[in-house]
Amino acid sequence: MTTAGRRRVRMPHTLGGARRRLMLLLVLAGFGQAVCVVGFALLVHGAAYRITHGREIASGHDRSAIYTHVAGYSPTTLAVGLATSACATVLLKAAGEPLAERLAQSYVHSVRMRLFDHVAASEAGGPFRRTVGVTVLRFTGDASALRLWISKGVAPILVDGVFVTCALVVLAVIAPGIGALSAALILLAAAAVALFGRRLRERVRETRRHNGRLAAFVNERVTHTAVMQSLGRVEQERRVMRRRSRDYGRAMVCQARLTGAMSATAEACGIGILLIVVTVGLVAGTTWEVLASLLTVANFLGGPLSSLVRVQEHWQHSRVARRRIAEVLSARTPLAGLRGAEPLAHGPGRLELDGLRVDGVLDASAIALPGQRIVLQGPPSAGKSLLLRLIARLQEPDAGAVLLDGQDLARHDPESVRRMIRLTSPELPLLRGSVDKNLRYGEPPDAAKGADEEHIEALADLLPHGLRTRVGENGHGLSMAVRYQVAMVRALRSGPRVLLLDEVRSEEAFGSDLMERLLERYPGTVIYVTDEPKLAARADVLWRIDEGTLTVHEPARQIDGPVRTGTEPELGRGLQE
Repeated sequence: MTTAGRRRVRMPHTLGGARRRLMLLLVLAGFGQAVCVVGFALLVHGAAYRITHGREIASGHDRSAIYTHVAGYSPTTLAVGLATSACATVLLKAAGEPLAERLAQSYVHSVRMRLFDHVAASEAGGPFRRTVGVTVLRFTGDASALRLWISKGVAPILVDGVFVTCALVVLAVIAPGIGALSAALILLAAAAVALFGRRLRERVRETRRHNGRLAAFVNERVTHTAVMQSLGRVEQERRVMRRRSRDYGRAMVCQARLTGAMSATAEACGIGILLIVVTVGLVAGTTWEVLASLLTVANFLGGPLSSLVRVQEHWQHSRVARRRIAEVLSARTPLAGLRGAEPLAHGPGRLELDGLRVDGVLDASAIALPGQRIVLQGPPSAGKSLLLRLIARLQEPDAGAVLLDGQDLARHDPESVRRMIRLTSPELPLLRGSVDKNLRYGEPPDAAKGADEEHIEALADLLPHGLRTRVGENGHGLSMAVRYQVAMVRALRSGPRVLLLDEVRSEEAFGSDLMERLLERYPGTVIYVTDEPKLAARADVLWRIDEGTLTVHEPARQIDGPVRTGTEPELGRGLQE
């Protein structure tokens, strides 16, 4: 096992990189909103005081002295000040949304890239690999839950949390009793929301469970509609679909009841603060000018309180999402390259399997000399495709190594390894798009213009629209023979030293002489799997897998039947050397 296979990948840190600056800007936005609201309330009090006292502006030393000073401004100045503070509040609120989204997208981008790197370094057929549907869900649904937690959870805490704190301080300064009661009410509401959150956590898990079952069912039945139709299961599957859809709907309704209760709590808290201001103000005999400014501050608290309450909902969703993503990232990544790994050095292309072993399945030791044609044979499920994946570094062996010109592939840059050793297999389908897109997908960045034109022109002649011929998902729209030829030419685009071909059929089945020309003119080593005697006879060496053991022979000794084991591996190695 390589060091990369043992390395544990962690979730990105929320405060990583430029996100610290974005979070600071959000805090400043919340503080700025609080300053603007306090300024608005100050101007409201000054305007009310001016209306009440006319031009006889008092200059006493009570708590309202600052308001009496503001009341001395002209009506035009007061009006402009009110409009300016209101506009500034609105603009800061508008600026907070894109800042919050930038913060969220920055974090989710780092999560997605870490997931992508993890999946790219995982074995496609390994025991730790998730299904396609589950992997896509990690990239989309779970990543979206994290995005909402950052944009609708963390950001409101930074912005609205700062605003509510500043507003409570202002209320306490103007009227200590009102400030204390308002803070107590907010704490009481927070406790109630926390209790709702504990129940919401279970509802979120139940909802996700039903959603996962529904998504898995739809994904499988839509992907394999023909199976459902051919077996006459449409009506039965429709009933299953109806039941799972209703279960998911009921779970969502139960979750909505809790989120509705939390929203009602926030609304009740906002109304309660207004009642506290009015009641305490009337009982204490507060002047109507002071009461107007207090109501102004209290009125602005409603929106932020509602936003803070929804934080609990997004937090519960994100907890489940983070746990699911962390489960994926905790799996081994045996195909990840070592840090600072050097690319493969150029050489003639001598391939060596040094004690290559997959426990209980395969044991292989052999040498392929540069330019050899090697046919790989064996009974079904003997491990032929597995051996090709091991050579191509698409799967990690339990022991042993694959050496190219004496270089251990596991210790070098994976990109350079896969440029030097290319595999064509039914397990590696074509991508959606065009034939030209698929060919360019196998082309290295430094490929010479016009490289491999002979193979490309021969392939284009077989297609109805040349290289512009459309390719559906998994190569649909092309015959099996053409799909294989496109995949073969795609593999040749990097000029590999070793070409691995799985499940090769005769050139008559292909309808072209591509395989014939490949075996004659391709300068590198070719290892191909075939059961066809004509193609097997073209090989220089035969590798055969029987009962999990690889043996090396001359092709003429094998074609008509199985070969005895014993001293033959040593004989094969002697012939090669």
